[in-house]
Amino acid sequence: MFRRLTQALRLLARSIPGPSSDEGTPRGGAVPSEEAPDSARRAPAARRASQQPGRASRYFDLHDDFRNPARRELSDPVALDGKKPRSVWSFTSGAPVSHQGRLKLTAEPPGRPLDFSLAGAGLTPIVHATVASIFRELAPEDVQLIPVEVEGEPEPFFILVATRLIPCLDERACAEVSHYTAEDGPPERVGHYRTVRGLRIDATKTQGARVLRTWGWPVSLIVSEGIKEALEHAGVSGLRFAEVTPPSPARKRRRKTRSKPRRG
Repeated sequence: MFRRLTQALRLLARSIPGPSSDEGTPRGGAVPSEEAPDSARRAPAARRASQQPGRASRYFDLHDDFRNPARRELSDPVALDGKKPRSVWSFTSGAPVSHQGRLKLTAEPPGRPLDFSLAGAGLTPIVHATVASIFRELAPEDVQLIPVEVEGEPEPFFILVATRLIPCLDERACAEVSHYTAEDGPPERVGHYRTVRGLRIDATKTQGARVLRTWGWPVSLIVSEGIKEALEHAGVSGLRFAEVTPPSPARKRRRKTRSKPRRG
């Protein structure tokens, strides 16, 4: 009897229709993530970090980590014959640079710089080739990458030039802001910012840029959240970030509704 019952159950199972091929394949013919090839799962860190639809835009001030014990002091870039640029701010003014010839800089003490550093009095961003590739992939319209030689180092480095200067500083959200006036500043600086503390920008005015400098206060190098996450995922050394976008109302509500730990 048990054998006949087992056979009946098998026949019943065979008679039940299984899922159709349409139900087993995701829309668009995509392969489920569990069965996706390794090349799809191992997408570049930069590409994965940039795919975050539906999130409010967040931006960060990118600076180098002065506390890193492996950090080296880099000089301002100069031509191979020692000729200096017209200004130490040539690479940080928020505009493309028309340069001629090869450039070099020195490191003190000698040795390989960190993956990201700010060089010289002009705070020129110097990045390793791996970092340059991330910016080239994620923000090709916002940056210019200029090769620069670090004396004594065979590895390739680049000057990272942010080519977009955007008036997006949020004066009301900043901790303190003051302007140059005709009485205390050169004519070309009148209206620009003399002091900015607690920098904040208006993300709705960034024109979709992923890398930028703020008009009137170009000293800060601003990057999007996608750039930040890609750099962190790649393990880039020498980075320090400070958010410059005010928390959104939703993020504020989440902070307020966090429950306090119960006391025993």
